Amino acid sequence: MGRVFGIRDAVLVIFTQTAAALVNFVNTLLKKFFKTHTYLNSLVYLFQRAKMVLRGCFQKIDTHSGTTHATLSLKDSLDYIEGVFKDYQRVSDREHFKGKLAELGPGDNDGVALMFLANGASEADLADRFYSHRDLDNNKKIYDALASKYPSMALVLKESGAKLKRYYGAEAAGETFFDQHTGYDYIISRSVLEHVDEPALVLQKMYDALNPGGMLIHKVDLRDHGMFTPFSYALKFLEVPQWLYRLMTYGTGYPNRFLFHAYKNVLTSLNPTTRFYVSGLHGVPELDQEYPLDKIPKELQKKAVAYINKNRHRFASEFKNIPAEDLMVSSFFFVCGKAV
Repeated sequence: MGRVFGIRDAVLVIFTQTAAALVNFVNTLLKKFFKTHTYLNSLVYLFQRAKMVLRGCFQKIDTHSGTTHATLSLKDSLDYIEGVFKDYQRVSDREHFKGKLAELGPGDNDGVALMFLANGASEADLADRFYSHRDLDNNKKIYDALASKYPSMALVLKESGAKLKRYYGAEAAGETFFDQHTGYDYIISRSVLEHVDEPALVLQKMYDALNPGGMLIHKVDLRDHGMFTPFSYALKFLEVPQWLYRLMTYGTGYPNRFLFHAYKNVLTSLNPTTRFYVSGLHGVPELDQEYPLDKIPKELQKKAVAYINKNRHRFASEFKNIPAEDLMVSSFFFVCGKAV
């Protein structure tokens, strides 16, 4: 009898695994089918947006987006937090950060803001339109590990209730948060500005919210964040006409397609000395460092420009005449200071 049950259990396991593999295979085929067809995939995003708008009517703002640490080991989480903080130090050319900080879109972990507080910042406001799902026990392990590595972090954690404040919902969106929250010495974000609804407005409001001598330090990721990739080429999302794309994405957190040239125009109008550091190029393997605009290696720039020109004929009219040197940028940092 035991042998019969053993065989039956083995068959059941094999059947379950086979069924799961088949479901995954079918899902992958369906994703590929939709994501390689511009307008079919657009219909999917129209449906997704409708669902999100409906959820918003019931004040449901939880999301799986921004859950950076959900799948990371403790070591990888620490490496990520330290790496992000060091990026801010490097591109801003600041070893220490004194004064008041705001972080836009911190996601599922407060580690980066805690690093700023441990480094000398006096207080930190964390603003997020959506509430990213998080593992509180895992976060505690991350914070404890940071405290064991950085002596000043232990005191910060004890005082974090007074020094660190979190804001969520529509009032914490970049378009509205800085109407009521000002006086910052630093405002930071990483891969967030490409998800706001009105990026030009957010840039202006962040700049206005700075103290004299304050600084905006941000990294922007201009890729499609999986809307069409990896089943289509990297710039397929530029094929969608702007009127349709706005219907697909507004209010959802999907990429806004406010591209590098637009950031340059707004930021240099705020401060002509704004610094830009390119950290990614379309059509080029991952860069091992960021480059000032005038220091991008010629061979990399040539390859990226060729990639843009090869695909330009497919783009919606809004993007056809933008210089390839602007369209080629897939990610970058900017540092924009406010005059004293």
